[in-house]
Amino acid sequence: FFKQKTAYEIKECDWSSDVCSSDLYQPNAAERAALAAAGYAGFPVAGANTNNTPFPFWRCIANVLLNDEPGEKCNALINRSSTRQENFGASAQVSAQGTLAGRKHQFTGGAAFDASQVKFNQSSQIGYLNADRSVTPLPAFADGVTGGVVDGAPFDNRVDLSSRTHTWSAYATDTLSLTKDWHLTVSGRYNHTRVVTEDRIMPGGGAGSLDGSHTFNRFNPAAGVVFTPSKAFKAHFSYSEGSRAPSAIELGCADPANPCRLPNSRAGDPPLKQVVAKTLEIGAHGEWTNGMKWSTSAFHAENHDDILFVAAPNNTQFGYFRNFGKTRRDGLEASFSGKTNALSFGANYTWLNATYQTPEIINGASNSSNDSASAGAPGLDGNIRITPGKRIPMIPQHLFKAWVDYAITGQLSTGLAMQAVGSSYARGNENNQHAPDGVTYLGSGKSGGYAVFNWNAQFQADKQLSFFLQVNNVFNRQYDTASQLGPTGFAATGNFAARPLPAIGTDFPLVHSTLYSPGAPRIAWVGMRYRFDPPKPKAE
Repeated sequence: FFKQKTAYEIKECDWSSDVCSSDLYQPNAAERAALAAAGYAGFPVAGANTNNTPFPFWRCIANVLLNDEPGEKCNALINRSSTRQENFGASAQVSAQGTLAGRKHQFTGGAAFDASQVKFNQSSQIGYLNADRSVTPLPAFADGVTGGVVDGAPFDNRVDLSSRTHTWSAYATDTLSLTKDWHLTVSGRYNHTRVVTEDRIMPGGGAGSLDGSHTFNRFNPAAGVVFTPSKAFKAHFSYSEGSRAPSAIELGCADPANPCRLPNSRAGDPPLKQVVAKTLEIGAHGEWTNGMKWSTSAFHAENHDDILFVAAPNNTQFGYFRNFGKTRRDGLEASFSGKTNALSFGANYTWLNATYQTPEIINGASNSSNDSASAGAPGLDGNIRITPGKRIPMIPQHLFKAWVDYAITGQLSTGLAMQAVGSSYARGNENNQHAPDGVTYLGSGKSGGYAVFNWNAQFQADKQLSFFLQVNNVFNRQYDTASQLGPTGFAATGNFAARPLPAIGTDFPLVHSTLYSPGAPRIAWVGMRYRFDPPKPKAE
């Protein structure tokens, strides 16, 4: 869950509807009568507005009592979800060595079965915000009944879905020694995947039901050559293909005729194609005379029929998942490690350029460059256009890791590790063009880079028993692991503002900000490990 970057916790509000932008302040006559009949007192009879009522709640309570429009007159939702997943599988394989055309080769073949079952539940309880950013819940839910209506339709965000995924696989690989130094490997894997979804709210299939059964088949080949002129040097080049079947959440929101407001609000839809990844890699690794090991590699990967949540035709508030085209990931990796006496150390660096390679139009309501803002209506719903070469959000270009361990004695050791992560674009900034204006659009549209240090110590009491101390984020660095563009209901004063900006025509724009997912603070724990060794066989 994303939270506004502030010292207080922010509960989620349904910004995709009018929940946070309606006139929430002054109860009308019918609402005042309902409040009085329920025993409430102290509600305003006239004049309540954003200036004298920073955290409105009376219209919210009244609409719950009337079962009218609490989904529009309340300014907070408490979203609850639970996921239970079970995985199991089995595999068997055989190996054989011999000669082929007078050359050594090694063959391995096998079969596998993998299965998983996921049960997902989602519910939303309506409430109102308090000055301390807490939420007071009310006996109303987004269940199509007690939540009333939003824009004339029953307010229903429930999901109660069970999905089963079964994959049967058969694979084979053969490594042929062309010469003493050159080795060729050819392999392939065939996957047969079936995804079955069961809707426990609206079973039976048909419009609105999540029931479905989808089957995916593909053969994925791979081939590579390895050059080993010595024990201290090895080089390789490979090409491989891989695939993944669409998930239940993607299959549940894939119909442009029945789009979803959010990716986790689902509807039964036509199937998607598998995502197919094609990867080229070249690299080398070896060992220097002083015992230090090194490795380096470069890779180029393209995802075909990648899946993206795009804008629905003629409706900027909704979207759906679809196979839209290609994404690309080009990268370089380098690492080294070594050991001298009691000291061991290592480092790894990755440069990754993840980009879109197909043009697309997606929802960009909180992006300052969306078509509504460009047309002179900032703060309203709008779309943005992705062009080839734009970076994919929430994937940093730079990642660096380093570590050092020191054996103080034969039993006591300590170590320090550092992880540095570069900046990345926020979700919602897929076109990489968000530019805050300080009024309607706030925040950079990026997550900043950061570095975190972790420290550990271990005492080996004997061959089986050891004690350890681990401290993560030693310097208590405040950082963000992800970010997303979205509307905010809080003004610079910290008060809630339902309609913070002047109307544009008949629509009321919202203030949009960069929301952040905070990283973990400093945490420390101690523990004990005990290793149970198997009994040694007795000598006969």
